[in-house]
Amino acid sequence: WRMGVLLPYVASLVALTIIFGNLFGPQYGLVNDVLGVLGISPIDWQASTFGSHVAIASMVNWRWTGYNALIVLAAMQAIPREVHEAALVDGASALRRFFSITLPMLKPTLIFVIVTSTIGGLQIFTEPKLFEPSGGSGGGAEHQYQTVVLYLYQSAFQGLDLGYASAIAWVLFLIVIAVAGLNFWLTRR
Repeated sequence: WRMGVLLPYVASLVALTIIFGNLFGPQYGLVNDVLGVLGISPIDWQASTFGSHVAIASMVNWRWTGYNALIVLAAMQAIPREVHEAALVDGASALRRFFSITLPMLKPTLIFVIVTSTIGGLQIFTEPKLFEPSGGSGGGAEHQYQTVVLYLYQSAFQGLDLGYASAIAWVLFLIVIAVAGLNFWLTRR
């Protein structure tokens, strides 16, 4: 079961993006077929802003949920049983043990997972780059799912404006540091 949860993380990101691109295909995608069975009209996932965000978010979540769950599971298994047994003897309910023992002991792991997920979310590149079916520049026809890293790539390697791309990279670095610091501060309270 643990290997099955981790499998999306191990699989090739390009292969997963192609599979999800076909699942969310505007004409022959499985998701639109299911929506059609439910009586909902098909959605053009690449052209719609909300639809493209849902499709790309599902790709990212598919890939990273198992990895983060495995880290949290390992931290949960590291909690000593004696602490839970002592609380049970003292009459603590399962809900009380969760909020008073499990959650506080998972706090460092949760901080790690939140900070690394936030940094990873700010650095998304491959999913929107390969989601465009025509293999265009990425980000959609109206840049509806263009990320900062994809914009950096386009500025540097398609627009050949390396100075501007370097400035984008530094701003992204500062944003990542600020957001990571904010996440760390919020979760430490």
